[in-house]
Amino acid sequence: MKYRELALDDDFSLNPEYQAKLDVIENGGLNGEMIDETHHFDQFFPSLEKFLRKAVEYSQNPNKTVNMNYLDYGIHVPDELGVEQEAIDYVLPFYNSIDSRTGLDWRNVMPITLLPAVLGALGAVIVNPNLVTSKYGKRANELELRVVKSLAKILGFKDIAKAGGLSLEGGTKGNMYGYIFGLRKAFPQIKETGLMDLKQKFLFINSQAGHFSNFTNLAAIGVGRQNSIRIPCNSSATINIEKLRETLGNCMENGIVVPTVLVTVGTTDACAIDDVKAVREVIDQVSAKFPEMHKPHLHIDAAIGWAFAFFNDYDCKTNPLHFTESFIHKLPEIQNKVRHLGLADSITVDVHKTGFTPYSCSFLVVKNKEDFEHLMWDASEFKYFDPSEAKIAPVQYSLECTRSSIGIYSAAMAFNTLGIEGYQTLLGASLQYSDMLKHKFMSFRNIGVINTSLGFTTLFRPYPSFVQNAEALLEREVTDENFQKQSKRLSEFVDDFYKFWELHKKPDTPLLDHIKSGAWGQYGNHDYELTAWKAYLLNPRAGRYIKDFLEEFLALRNEYERQLPEEYLAELKVMLEE
Repeated sequence: MKYRELALDDDFSLNPEYQAKLDVIENGGLNGEMIDETHHFDQFFPSLEKFLRKAVEYSQNPNKTVNMNYLDYGIHVPDELGVEQEAIDYVLPFYNSIDSRTGLDWRNVMPITLLPAVLGALGAVIVNPNLVTSKYGKRANELELRVVKSLAKILGFKDIAKAGGLSLEGGTKGNMYGYIFGLRKAFPQIKETGLMDLKQKFLFINSQAGHFSNFTNLAAIGVGRQNSIRIPCNSSATINIEKLRETLGNCMENGIVVPTVLVTVGTTDACAIDDVKAVREVIDQVSAKFPEMHKPHLHIDAAIGWAFAFFNDYDCKTNPLHFTESFIHKLPEIQNKVRHLGLADSITVDVHKTGFTPYSCSFLVVKNKEDFEHLMWDASEFKYFDPSEAKIAPVQYSLECTRSSIGIYSAAMAFNTLGIEGYQTLLGASLQYSDMLKHKFMSFRNIGVINTSLGFTTLFRPYPSFVQNAEALLEREVTDENFQKQSKRLSEFVDDFYKFWELHKKPDTPLLDHIKSGAWGQYGNHDYELTAWKAYLLNPRAGRYIKDFLEEFLALRNEYERQLPEEYLAELKVMLEE
């Protein structure tokens, strides 16, 4: 599809009818206005409004460095009863951080939160239920299961009655459950005898582009990183299906158990979506050839990409929300992949990432709640209380007793406030702005965009300004092993320019990230990595800063090149002409 040329004087505006819907949510639901609505709390907490305003003031000046001499500056705990103001004065400076409300931080998942979700979290903090059993948690435990069932429906599980899950403190724990489910299914005895009792070799399978928790969790549960196989990715950062088929087949043929296959929907950098349907088919087909072997548990790390499921039933033909033409052109590719999430055995979901709720708000959703039987302990094991007295007793099958209810209440508030259309509207802003930025970069012809598909992120390699065909150059870097030396020289330019840009950019223009693994060479062992810049435009307010960013970015690249030795630039030109 031919991209619409965007001039630098474009305002990167969206369809007016769509923008009107987005404005309703932004002006009424996002938390930028929260501190203006706190005066009615004064009778309970007279200093609340002042406290919140001061906290925000500190957060909007994020240039302070961390004091690493923390051992010399510990909290002074007074001998006598203190006063509230002394505590406030001490704590306020530590709110000095990035203000996620502004839309200026494009480095990673830094979403703005919904005011209703903030209120839900506040209520959870005040009520403070204990989720260990419903004897103590009462309807908080019920709400947890209601939210899990709602997520199961959104994700596309067919039998909602069979679905189950838990609220968690983060996606890493969700991925850990994915590994443990596989282990316990493959080796039920290890709950009592441990891994040391195992004589049969086993290997986990995950993706090269997966989150680092894919291997840190293996260390945490005592398996070790070396007992896994990372499947190489395609140039789109998605798992190589044929390599997965070959690897799984080789394992089973040689009697090696694969407890879990872990794939990703919405990778951290490229926002890539693994083909869940194809992965499911590989597991089913290979397992059918080796019926005596354990069938791998399929876990999906959808911490980021779960929210794409809100678009599963969006009508691209009528386009009721008036998304841009390019958005509608690319959306079916996502729909065709994400509508198969329900084929997984378990899924990690981070609502605090792409669901606009406060930290922490994560969930594990399982297709069949009977899988928890593999983690279940008898009620007699719990001496402090009797779970058998409760209708719901997560303590018997969860990996922890203490779980905050913040995520449960904030997710319930967010889901019921926004609904499907509201999430489509909020997420659509990020996806459209990121798409616009990709198109603009590609129109320059000297910036290589790595992930051209629809997604929340833009990965790009800013080449020297004299480059005329960035798309072909990037393709050669990824596919031509004989070009690796030249590619490394280009990476030096990309990396050093980022350092220059970071040092000279203005404080009021967006922050971007620099990543080591923007793409992998599609040759040899697929271990050659291309560095890249990353722009994460998840906040719907990010669009208002695109123009300023581009103007400064281009100006700083010109300035950077003017400061480089002429011989160096000449060397790069000759190198690229060879």
